[in-house]
Amino acid sequence: MREIRPLRPTDLSGVGAIWHACVDEGTWEGTDHAEIERQLEQIEAEPWWTLVADIAGTVAGSITPRLNDVSVAAAHRRRGIGTALVRASLGVVRTLRDPYLLLYVPGGGDPPVDTPARRFAEACGLAYRATLTRMLLDDLSRTPEPELPTGVVLRTFGTDGEDTDAYVDLMNASFLSHPTPVSWTRQQVERAHARPGVDTDGIALLVLSDRPSALVGFARTRVEEDDAGRRFGEVALVGVLPEWRGRGLGRALMRWSIARFRSLGLEEAELLVVAANDRALGLYAAEGFRTVVAWPQWSLDA
Repeated sequence: MREIRPLRPTDLSGVGAIWHACVDEGTWEGTDHAEIERQLEQIEAEPWWTLVADIAGTVAGSITPRLNDVSVAAAHRRRGIGTALVRASLGVVRTLRDPYLLLYVPGGGDPPVDTPARRFAEACGLAYRATLTRMLLDDLSRTPEPELPTGVVLRTFGTDGEDTDAYVDLMNASFLSHPTPVSWTRQQVERAHARPGVDTDGIALLVLSDRPSALVGFARTRVEEDDAGRRFGEVALVGVLPEWRGRGLGRALMRWSIARFRSLGLEEAELLVVAANDRALGLYAAEGFRTVVAWPQWSLDA
Protein backbone atom coordinates (compact mmCIF):
# COMPACT_ATOMS: atom_id res chain seq x y z
CA MET A 1 0.00 0.00 0.00
CA ARG A 2 1.32 3.45 -0.94
CA GLU A 3 1.39 6.36 1.51
CA ILE A 4 2.57 9.94 0.89
CA ARG A 5 3.77 11.35 4.20
CA PRO A 6 6.32 13.74 5.78
CA LEU A 7 9.94 12.66 6.04
CA ARG A 8 11.02 10.78 9.15
CA PRO A 9 14.64 10.54 10.40
CA THR A 10 14.66 6.84 9.46
CA ASP A 11 13.84 7.78 5.84
CA LEU A 12 17.12 9.61 5.21
CA SER A 13 19.04 6.58 4.03
CA GLY A 14 16.27 5.65 1.60
CA VAL A 15 16.05 9.17 0.20
CA GLY A 16 19.83 9.32 -0.04
CA ALA A 17 19.96 6.05 -1.95
CA ILE A 18 17.50 7.42 -4.55
CA TRP A 19 19.37 10.71 -4.89
CA HIS A 20 22.78 9.06 -5.21
CA ALA A 21 21.34 6.73 -7.86
CA CYS A 22 20.11 9.78 -9.79
CA VAL A 23 23.66 11.16 -9.79
CA ASP A 24 24.99 7.82 -11.05
CA GLU A 25 22.32 7.77 -13.78
CA GLY A 26 23.35 11.25 -14.90
CA THR A 27 19.86 12.67 -14.44
CA TRP A 28 21.11 15.22 -11.90
CA GLU A 29 23.49 17.02 -14.23
CA GLY A 30 26.22 18.98 -12.51
CA THR A 31 25.55 17.41 -9.09
CA ASP A 32 28.00 15.06 -7.36
CA HIS A 33 27.72 12.76 -4.35
CA ALA A 34 29.30 15.29 -1.97
CA GLU A 35 26.57 17.78 -2.82
CA ILE A 36 23.92 15.12 -2.24
CA GLU A 37 25.28 14.60 1.28
CA ARG A 38 25.03 18.36 1.94
CA GLN A 39 21.42 18.36 0.73
CA LEU A 40 20.60 15.42 2.99
CA GLU A 41 21.94 17.45 5.93
CA GLN A 42 19.58 20.27 4.92
CA ILE A 43 16.47 18.11 4.92
CA GLU A 44 17.53 16.39 8.13
CA ALA A 45 17.56 19.82 9.81
CA GLU A 46 14.15 20.75 8.35
CA PRO A 47 12.35 17.48 7.61
CA TRP A 48 8.87 18.92 7.47
CA TRP A 49 9.22 20.30 3.93
CA THR A 50 10.14 16.94 2.40
CA LEU A 51 7.53 14.30 1.58
CA VAL A 52 8.21 10.65 0.83
CA ALA A 53 6.29 7.90 -0.92
CA ASP A 54 6.23 4.92 1.43
CA ILE A 55 5.49 1.48 -0.03
CA ALA A 56 5.38 -1.24 2.62
CA GLY A 57 7.96 0.59 4.72
CA THR A 58 10.32 1.34 1.82
CA VAL A 59 11.02 4.86 0.53
CA ALA A 60 10.02 4.71 -3.15
CA GLY A 61 10.32 8.43 -3.89
CA SER A 62 10.57 11.90 -2.39
CA ILE A 63 9.82 15.54 -3.14
CA THR A 64 11.61 18.53 -1.60
CA PRO A 65 10.19 21.83 -2.89
CA ARG A 66 12.95 24.01 -1.45
CA LEU A 67 15.55 21.91 -3.31
CA ASN A 68 13.44 21.87 -6.52
CA ASP A 69 13.51 18.07 -6.56
CA VAL A 70 11.15 15.17 -7.09
CA SER A 71 12.75 11.73 -7.48
CA VAL A 72 11.42 8.19 -7.70
CA ALA A 73 13.45 4.99 -7.34
CA ALA A 74 13.96 3.25 -10.69
CA ALA A 75 12.06 0.14 -9.56
CA HIS A 76 8.95 2.20 -8.77
CA ARG A 77 8.72 4.54 -11.75
CA ARG A 78 5.70 4.85 -14.07
CA ARG A 79 3.29 3.92 -11.28
CA GLY A 80 1.94 7.40 -10.51
CA ILE A 81 4.24 7.97 -7.54
CA GLY A 82 5.84 11.14 -8.93
CA THR A 83 2.41 12.59 -9.74
CA ALA A 84 1.13 11.81 -6.26
CA LEU A 85 4.19 13.47 -4.69
CA VAL A 86 3.70 16.60 -6.80
CA ARG A 87 0.04 16.92 -5.82
CA ALA A 88 0.73 16.35 -2.13
CA SER A 89 3.63 18.84 -2.10
CA LEU A 90 1.35 21.77 -2.97
CA GLY A 91 0.26 21.81 0.66
CA VAL A 92 3.89 22.14 1.74
CA VAL A 93 4.41 24.94 -0.77
CA ARG A 94 1.43 26.84 0.62
CA THR A 95 2.78 26.37 4.15
CA LEU A 96 6.09 27.82 2.98
CA ARG A 97 4.09 30.74 1.53
CA ASP A 98 5.73 30.19 -1.82
CA PRO A 99 3.56 31.18 -4.81
CA TYR A 100 4.27 27.97 -6.71
CA LEU A 101 6.02 24.62 -6.69
CA LEU A 102 9.34 24.84 -8.53
CA LEU A 103 11.07 21.69 -9.83
CA TYR A 104 14.20 20.91 -11.84
CA VAL A 105 13.19 19.26 -15.13
CA PRO A 106 16.10 17.72 -17.11
CA GLY A 107 15.75 18.59 -20.78
CA GLY A 108 13.08 21.15 -20.01
CA GLY A 109 14.96 24.27 -21.10
CA ASP A 110 13.93 26.93 -23.58
CA PRO A 111 13.37 25.47 -26.11
CA PRO A 112 12.59 22.20 -24.31
CA VAL A 113 13.90 18.80 -25.37
CA ASP A 114 11.61 15.77 -25.57
CA THR A 115 12.59 13.84 -22.42
CA PRO A 116 10.65 11.65 -19.96
CA ALA A 117 11.17 14.33 -17.30
CA ARG A 118 9.63 17.03 -19.50
CA ARG A 119 6.67 14.82 -20.42
CA PHE A 120 6.13 14.05 -16.72
CA ALA A 121 6.24 17.77 -15.84
CA GLU A 122 3.71 18.63 -18.54
CA ALA A 123 1.40 15.80 -17.44
CA CYS A 124 1.47 17.24 -13.90
CA GLY A 125 0.52 20.69 -15.18
CA LEU A 126 3.92 22.33 -14.70
CA ALA A 127 5.25 24.88 -17.19
CA TYR A 128 8.74 26.21 -17.90
CA ARG A 129 9.55 29.27 -15.76
CA ALA A 130 13.29 29.94 -15.64
CA THR A 131 16.74 28.37 -15.79
CA LEU A 132 19.06 28.17 -12.80
CA THR A 133 22.73 28.28 -13.79
CA ARG A 134 25.89 27.33 -11.93
CA MET A 135 28.80 29.66 -12.62
CA LEU A 136 32.50 29.14 -11.96
CA LEU A 137 35.36 31.55 -11.37
CA ASP A 138 38.61 29.61 -11.78
CA ASP A 139 41.12 32.41 -11.19
CA LEU A 140 40.53 34.32 -7.96
CA SER A 141 43.79 36.25 -8.22
CA ARG A 142 42.43 38.69 -10.82
CA THR A 143 39.48 39.95 -8.74
CA PRO A 144 40.17 43.41 -7.24
CA GLU A 145 39.60 44.24 -3.59
CA PRO A 146 36.13 45.63 -2.79
CA GLU A 147 35.43 49.36 -2.79
CA LEU A 148 32.46 50.91 -0.98
CA PRO A 149 30.71 54.25 -1.52
CA THR A 150 30.88 56.93 1.15
CA GLY A 151 28.50 56.29 4.01
CA VAL A 152 28.48 52.48 3.72
CA VAL A 153 30.70 50.13 5.69
CA LEU A 154 31.12 46.35 5.70
CA ARG A 155 31.21 44.12 8.73
CA THR A 156 30.58 40.43 9.40
CA PHE A 157 27.58 38.88 11.12
CA GLY A 158 27.43 39.32 14.89
CA THR A 159 28.33 36.29 16.98
CA ASP A 160 25.66 36.95 19.63
CA GLY A 161 22.72 36.78 17.22
CA GLU A 162 21.82 40.46 17.58
CA ASP A 163 21.79 40.83 13.77
CA THR A 164 19.39 37.95 13.14
CA ASP A 165 16.06 39.77 12.89
CA ALA A 166 17.46 42.56 10.72
CA TYR A 167 19.30 40.00 8.60
CA VAL A 168 16.13 37.98 7.96
CA ASP A 169 14.23 41.15 7.02
CA LEU A 170 17.08 42.16 4.70
CA MET A 171 17.13 38.79 2.92
CA ASN A 172 13.38 38.76 2.39
CA ALA A 173 13.28 42.35 1.13
CA SER A 174 16.25 41.79 -1.19
CA PHE A 175 14.66 38.74 -2.84
CA LEU A 176 11.04 39.92 -2.91
CA SER A 177 11.13 40.65 -6.67
CA HIS A 178 13.48 37.80 -7.56
CA PRO A 179 12.50 35.79 -10.71
CA THR A 180 11.88 32.80 -8.42
CA PRO A 181 10.80 34.36 -5.08
CA VAL A 182 12.04 32.79 -1.86
CA SER A 183 11.69 33.72 1.81
CA TRP A 184 13.24 32.88 5.17
CA THR A 185 12.21 32.90 8.82
CA ARG A 186 14.27 33.61 11.91
CA GLN A 187 13.87 29.96 12.92
CA GLN A 188 15.31 28.75 9.61
CA VAL A 189 18.29 31.08 9.86
CA GLU A 190 19.01 30.10 13.46
CA ARG A 191 18.89 26.41 12.56
CA ALA A 192 21.22 27.00 9.61
CA HIS A 193 23.71 28.91 11.76
CA ALA A 194 23.64 26.18 14.43
CA ARG A 195 24.79 23.49 11.99
CA PRO A 196 28.32 22.12 12.57
CA GLY A 197 31.01 23.94 10.64
CA VAL A 198 28.96 27.07 9.92
CA ASP A 199 31.11 30.19 10.26
CA THR A 200 29.18 33.46 10.52
CA ASP A 201 32.40 35.30 9.62
CA GLY A 202 31.48 34.14 6.12
CA ILE A 203 28.45 36.46 6.15
CA ALA A 204 29.15 40.06 5.15
CA LEU A 205 26.74 42.84 6.06
CA LEU A 206 26.67 46.30 4.51
CA VAL A 207 25.48 48.93 6.99
CA LEU A 208 25.18 52.69 7.04
CA SER A 209 28.14 54.30 8.79
CA ASP A 210 25.89 56.68 10.73
CA ARG A 211 23.38 53.91 11.60
CA PRO A 212 25.26 50.65 12.26
CA SER A 213 22.02 48.72 12.75
CA ALA A 214 20.64 49.72 9.32
CA LEU A 215 21.47 46.81 6.96
CA VAL A 216 21.34 47.49 3.21
CA GLY A 217 23.10 44.48 1.68
CA PHE A 218 24.63 41.11 2.47
CA ALA A 219 26.67 38.20 1.11
CA ARG A 220 26.67 34.67 2.47
CA THR A 221 29.67 32.47 1.68
CA ARG A 222 30.84 28.99 2.59
CA VAL A 223 33.61 26.54 1.76
CA GLU A 224 32.63 23.26 0.10
CA GLU A 225 34.39 20.12 -1.16
CA ASP A 226 33.49 17.95 -4.16
CA ASP A 227 33.83 14.20 -4.77
CA ALA A 228 37.43 14.63 -5.92
CA GLY A 229 38.42 16.44 -2.72
CA ARG A 230 38.61 19.85 -4.43
CA ARG A 231 37.86 22.65 -1.96
CA PHE A 232 36.17 25.72 -3.38
CA GLY A 233 34.31 28.78 -2.22
CA GLU A 234 30.60 29.11 -2.77
CA VAL A 235 28.92 32.49 -2.92
CA ALA A 236 25.62 31.21 -1.56
CA LEU A 237 23.66 34.49 -1.64
CA VAL A 238 24.19 38.13 -2.49
CA GLY A 239 21.41 40.62 -1.85
CA VAL A 240 20.96 44.40 -1.80
CA LEU A 241 17.84 46.35 -0.86
CA PRO A 242 16.07 47.61 -4.02
CA GLU A 243 16.51 51.27 -3.08
CA TRP A 244 20.28 50.78 -2.70
CA ARG A 245 20.92 49.06 -6.01
CA GLY A 246 22.92 50.68 -8.79
CA ARG A 247 25.62 51.97 -6.41
CA GLY A 248 28.13 49.15 -6.78
CA LEU A 249 27.18 47.38 -3.55
CA GLY A 250 26.55 44.00 -5.19
CA ARG A 251 29.96 44.18 -6.88
CA ALA A 252 31.62 45.09 -3.58
CA LEU A 253 29.97 42.14 -1.83
CA MET A 254 31.06 39.79 -4.61
CA ARG A 255 34.64 41.04 -4.42
CA TRP A 256 34.63 40.72 -0.63
CA SER A 257 33.55 37.08 -1.05
CA ILE A 258 36.38 36.36 -3.48
CA ALA A 259 38.90 38.12 -1.23
CA ARG A 260 37.76 35.94 1.68
CA PHE A 261 38.21 32.79 -0.40
CA ARG A 262 41.71 33.91 -1.36
CA SER A 263 42.57 34.44 2.30
CA LEU A 264 41.50 30.86 2.97
CA GLY A 265 43.85 29.56 0.27
CA LEU A 266 41.12 28.64 -2.22
CA GLU A 267 41.61 28.89 -5.97
CA GLU A 268 38.05 28.59 -7.34
CA ALA A 269 34.60 29.95 -6.55
CA GLU A 270 31.09 28.94 -7.62
CA LEU A 271 27.62 30.42 -7.38
CA LEU A 272 24.06 29.85 -8.59
CA VAL A 273 21.97 32.45 -10.39
CA VAL A 274 18.68 32.43 -12.26
CA ALA A 275 19.38 33.23 -15.91
CA ALA A 276 16.41 35.63 -16.00
CA ASN A 277 18.08 37.77 -13.31
CA ASP A 278 19.81 40.00 -15.84
CA ARG A 279 21.32 42.36 -13.27
CA ALA A 280 23.02 39.60 -11.28
CA LEU A 281 24.02 37.59 -14.35
CA GLY A 282 25.68 40.63 -15.90
CA LEU A 283 27.56 41.39 -12.70
CA TYR A 284 28.91 37.86 -12.30
CA ALA A 285 29.93 37.59 -15.95
CA ALA A 286 31.73 40.93 -15.71
CA GLU A 287 33.61 39.62 -12.67
CA GLY A 288 34.87 36.63 -14.67
CA PHE A 289 32.35 33.90 -13.83
CA ARG A 290 31.30 31.53 -16.61
CA THR A 291 28.31 29.19 -16.82
CA VAL A 292 29.16 25.50 -16.39
CA VAL A 293 25.70 23.89 -16.08
CA ALA A 294 22.07 24.96 -16.51
CA TRP A 295 19.05 23.53 -14.69
CA PRO A 296 15.60 24.25 -16.23
CA GLN A 297 13.02 25.07 -13.55
CA TRP A 298 9.31 24.38 -14.10
CA SER A 299 6.51 25.65 -11.88
CA LEU A 300 2.97 24.82 -10.80
CA ASP A 301 0.85 27.40 -8.98
CA ALA A 302 0.06 26.45 -5.39
